[in-house]
Amino acid sequence: MAAVAESGMSGTFLLGELAERIGAEVQGDPGLRIDGLATLGDAGPAQLSFLTNPKYRKAAEASRAGALLVGQGSGLSGRNLIVASEPYPALAELLELFHPTVAPAPGISPDARLGDDVDLGRDVHVGAFAVIGERTRLGDGVIVGAGAVVGRDCELGDQTELKPRVVLYPGTRVGQRCLIHSGVVLGADGYGFATSGGEHRKVPQVGRVVLEDDVEIGANTTVDRAMLGETRIGRGSKIDNLVMIAHGVHLGPSALLAGQAGIAGSTRVGARATLAGQSGLAGHLELGDGVIVAAKAAVFADLPDGSFVSGIPAMDHRRWKRAQAVAARLPELRKDVRELRAKLAELEKRLGAED
Repeated sequence: MAAVAESGMSGTFLLGELAERIGAEVQGDPGLRIDGLATLGDAGPAQLSFLTNPKYRKAAEASRAGALLVGQGSGLSGRNLIVASEPYPALAELLELFHPTVAPAPGISPDARLGDDVDLGRDVHVGAFAVIGERTRLGDGVIVGAGAVVGRDCELGDQTELKPRVVLYPGTRVGQRCLIHSGVVLGADGYGFATSGGEHRKVPQVGRVVLEDDVEIGANTTVDRAMLGETRIGRGSKIDNLVMIAHGVHLGPSALLAGQAGIAGSTRVGARATLAGQSGLAGHLELGDGVIVAAKAAVFADLPDGSFVSGIPAMDHRRWKRAQAVAARLPELRKDVRELRAKLAELEKRLGAED
C-alpha cells in the first residue's frame, strides 16, 4: 500500500499574509518574508517566534527572530510584530499552516486482518498488522494505525484516527474527528471485585466505553468499560497522556485532563472541568460545571459549579493558599508557642508565690 510522501513546511509567507490569515495586525514590515516558526532561542531573521507567556519577555527581547507573534499591549517596541487578540490559538493556526498534517493514503494493508461483516466507509486507511474485529464499522476517512486492535462490534465515526498500537475492546464507540494516540486502551475491564471470606471474586464488566465527537486522548491513557451501562467521555474533551478513567465515569463536554490525573469509578464530572496533573477524584462523586482541580489535589467530596480546589484533601483554593502560608511558618510558630508557654509558666509561678 502506497503512502503519501511527507512534505516539509508548506512554503514561505509575507508577514502581512500571515497576519491576514489569523485576523491580526502587523506592526513593522508587512513585506518581511517568513519561512517558518521557531522558539525564541532558536529563531533566526527569517523566522517567526512568539510570546504567549509574560514569563518569557526577556527572552523575546533578546530573540533573533525576524518577527514575533504577541498579544495586545505586549509593550515590545522596535520589532516586527503580529499582534493578535488571542495569540495562543493564533499560534496553533500558524503551526498548522507551516506544518500541515500528512494523512496516509486510503487503503487496506495486505498485512492487516479484518473480521467478518466489517463495514468500511469511504477513504479508510488500515495500517500493517492492524486487526479489525467482526461487525465493526469504520466511518469515512477513518485511519487505523499499524498494529492497532479494534475489537468486534466497535464503531469509529468519520475522520477519526487511531495511532499505532491503540486497543479498543469489543463494543467501544468512538465519535467523529477523534484522535487516539498510541498505547491508549479503551474498554478494558473496570476494577470490580466482590470480596467474601478473604477471597476476591471478579465482577463481570459488561458495559462499554463511549467517546463523543472531537475527543483527543493522549498516549498510554486508559478508559475502562462500565460494569453495566457505559463510561462516557463528553464531546470536545482533551485528555493528556497517562490518565486513568475508571468504570462508569461520565465526563462532561470540553473537559481538560492533564497527565496522570485519575477518576475513580462512577464519578460524574460536569462540563468544562479542568483536572491538573496528578490530581485525583474519589469514586461516586458529583462535580459541577467549570470545576478546576489543581495539580496533585485529591477530591473526596462533591463539588458545586465553579469550584476551584487544591490540596489533600481538596479545599477551596484561596483557603488552601492561606493554609500553606501558615504551614510555611510552622517552625517559627512552634518556637513562639514554646516561648509563650515558658513565660506563662513563669507568670503563674510568680502569682502563686505572691498568694
